[in-house]
Amino acid sequence: MKPMDAAPARCVTIGDFWNIFVRHVWTIVLVAPVAVALVFAAVQLAIPPLYASTATLYILHQDEEVGAASTASDFSLALNVVNDCTYLLKSHAVLDEVIDELQLTVDYEELYDRVSTANPDDTRILEVTVQAETPELAKEIVDVLCEIGQEKITDAMGFQQVHFFEKGTLDSEPSNRISAAYYLLIGMIASVLVYSAFLIAFLLRDRIDTAEDVQQYLGLDILGEIPNADRAARKANRFGRKRGDEAR
Repeated sequence: MKPMDAAPARCVTIGDFWNIFVRHVWTIVLVAPVAVALVFAAVQLAIPPLYASTATLYILHQDEEVGAASTASDFSLALNVVNDCTYLLKSHAVLDEVIDELQLTVDYEELYDRVSTANPDDTRILEVTVQAETPELAKEIVDVLCEIGQEKITDAMGFQQVHFFEKGTLDSEPSNRISAAYYLLIGMIASVLVYSAFLIAFLLRDRIDTAEDVQQYLGLDILGEIPNADRAARKANRFGRKRGDEAR
């Protein structure tokens, strides 16, 4: 072998990335469905299903025709009171009455967390959504909540501000389940992480296993190879141990 003054720096090529993928392709591919199955099982077992129902309130409905200037003022005022309506809908005065009327087994804080509101851009619509253990219960709660909320808001503001426009929806699909797109993303992330682990192990490996490793990392030319050297060494080692045992 011809020694070299200095060993060349180790470099990683595109071929190395591809070889790592090909060498571990089945592990990388199979880890995706395994990860998805584990997450799916965890969600099904650990997270009870909740169903959502959404009702609609209309802010500052006007019964009589008015001029353009009044309409613009009415619209601007409606947008300003949306936050006030949201606050009043989730207040103790409203939610406690909903709990008493429906004889719910949840307390104020739990029901508060299950109620959410949304105001579509540039509209006077307030969407009220409630989550519950069954679709029927979710619809019942959101309908009673909007009825009581409408009365409380009217009493608090002193004049008719809110109209119950649309009752709650009835959805048979749980609202707190992960969508198929997220499961696909979980599988992809799992595969990337496993591939990254194999890549890091390759980059940190300091063993010399092949003739190519000798040429690349030690800068030495290979004149020849001994076939089955490892096998011959193992046989010699076993034979030596056996002779030693017989001698004893």
